[in-house]
Amino acid sequence: MLKAAVDLNSIRDNFLFLRKKTQSRIMAVVKADAYGHGLKEVSISLASAGAETFGVGTVREGLLLRNCLDRVHIYSLLGPMEEEDYQIIRSRRIIPFIHSWEQLKALSEFSRTCTEKIPVALKLETGMNRLGFRGSDLEMLLELWNNCQGLELDMLASHLALTDDPMKQDKVKKQLEIFMKYCRAFANKGLEFKKSIANSAALIDCPETHLDMVRPGIALYGDNPVRSSSLRSKGQGLVQAMHITAPVLAVHELKAGEGVSYGLCFTAPKDMRIAVIGCGYAHNYSRMLSNRGWMFYQGERLPVLGRVCMQLTVLDATCVPGISAGEKVHVLGGSGENSISAGDTARWWGTVAYEVFCLLGRNPREYIRRG
Repeated sequence: MLKAAVDLNSIRDNFLFLRKKTQSRIMAVVKADAYGHGLKEVSISLASAGAETFGVGTVREGLLLRNCLDRVHIYSLLGPMEEEDYQIIRSRRIIPFIHSWEQLKALSEFSRTCTEKIPVALKLETGMNRLGFRGSDLEMLLELWNNCQGLELDMLASHLALTDDPMKQDKVKKQLEIFMKYCRAFANKGLEFKKSIANSAALIDCPETHLDMVRPGIALYGDNPVRSSSLRSKGQGLVQAMHITAPVLAVHELKAGEGVSYGLCFTAPKDMRIAVIGCGYAHNYSRMLSNRGWMFYQGERLPVLGRVCMQLTVLDATCVPGISAGEKVHVLGGSGENSISAGDTARWWGTVAYEVFCLLGRNPREYIRRG
C-alpha cells in the first residue's frame, strides 16, 4: 500500500551540487539498488548529468548496470564473491575492488586465460577494520603483484570511518596519512594508479582527502552527511529524492482513557481523533517507530500512537480535522518545514538514513522526471 516516489531531478541536482565541491573525479555510488532508489533509473539519470564512473556493491549489480550503460566505468566495491563473477568482470568490463588474498590469487589465475589485462582496485585497510589488505601485508602484496602479469593496477582505495564529526578529524588525518604511506610504497615500485578514500562527508568538508577520485553515496540521494554537526551548513543544498506515501484507511474518535493497537500501550489522555494508515512493518516501516515516529499531512506532523502493526499504523489526527479515508499521508518526505527527512525517521527509529532509504525504497516505486 506504500508508494515510493523518487525525484530523479533531485538526484541530478545533488550530483551537480557535489561536483562543484571538488576538482577530483566522482564515482557515483549506486550500490544496493542505488540505496533503495532504483539502480537503472538513478544511474541513467546521473549519466545524463555527466557522471562517468559508478560504484556498485556486487559484480552482479555491475552486470545489471552495464546492461543499461555501456560506456561508463563501473567498479564493484565488494569484488568477486562467486566463481561466475570472474567471467563477468572480464566480459562486461567491471573493475573489482580486491580485498583478500583469495580474490587476488583467483583473479590472477583467471587472467592467464585472457588476452588483455584485467584492471583492478586494491582495497587497503587504514582504520575502518572491515575489508582490505593491512600494512603488514604490503611487502607480500607487492611481491605477489609482480607475478600477477594478467592484472593491471587501476586504483588503490580505502574507506574513512569518521568524517561527519569535526571533533574527530584527527582520526581522518591519521587514516589519510596511513593511506598515503601505503600509496608511496606502491609508487616506489614504479606503479601508477588512482587514489581514492573520500566518501560523501569527506567530499563536503575534507578537501585534503579528495585525491584522484571521491566516492559519494548517501549525499547523492539528498541526505546531508554532516547534518548532525557544526558543519551542517556545508551540506545545505542537498535535496531528498525519496518520498513515501501511504493511504488513510479510516478516521474515527478515540475517547479519553481508551487504548489503541496491540498491547494498548498508548492510552488517550483526552478525547482524540485518530487516523488508521495502511502502513506497517510488512512495508519496512519499523515496529521500533511505535509511539516514537511521525508522519506528515498538509503541513502538520502527526505522531504515531501505540504499536506499529504488520500493515497498519495509527496516528493522532486531532490537529487536522479535515483528514479523511482515501487521502494519503507522507511516511517520508513531503514539502515544507515539517516534512519528514530520512534523518528524522532514522533518529526516531534508532538507525541511520541509509537503512531508511534501503528498506522503505523496497516498496513499489514511481519516478518523477521534470523537463
